[in-house]
Amino acid sequence: MNSPIHSTRLTLTKLALDDWELIRSIYSDPELMKHIGAPMQEEEIRTNFEKELAPWSLASTHWLTWIIRETASGNAAGLISICTRNREKLTAEIGFILLEAYKGKGYATEAIKLVIDFATEAFGFETFTAICSEEHAASRRVLEKAGMHLDKIVPDNTQINGKMVSDCFYSLER
Repeated sequence: MNSPIHSTRLTLTKLALDDWELIRSIYSDPELMKHIGAPMQEEEIRTNFEKELAPWSLASTHWLTWIIRETASGNAAGLISICTRNREKLTAEIGFILLEAYKGKGYATEAIKLVIDFATEAFGFETFTAICSEEHAASRRVLEKAGMHLDKIVPDNTQINGKMVSDCFYSLER
């Protein structure tokens, strides 16, 4: 599980202590968080970061996180994570965030496909889910390009920065 996951363009590396500054910068950035939630304070980011550094198994309640890196340059492009949501019908939720400079290159779609293939083979996940706000058209396109299907839209389901937003629930069966 600690071995990198590779494609020609991307290398996914498991979250490590050296990734603290990247994680802090992502979760405190209002622009990157605008469709996810309020930017986090450093203490909350640190608490979540330390949880995600812990060993991971299907029984874990924390996210298994990889840093998305360009294979050629080694530069960090963002992150992608999975979390077990149902242990009986092995279901994982997928979440991802890309840095602004790396959006629009197909990296998120490619990373999702890599993680789905890896998690199916390594852990036996049968179903993958993802949630994004209805207004976040780019994330919706990414999920659909990765093969996920829109199951439902729940109006006014989540509060982000004081505003109620509708959530789109996606899934993919393997």
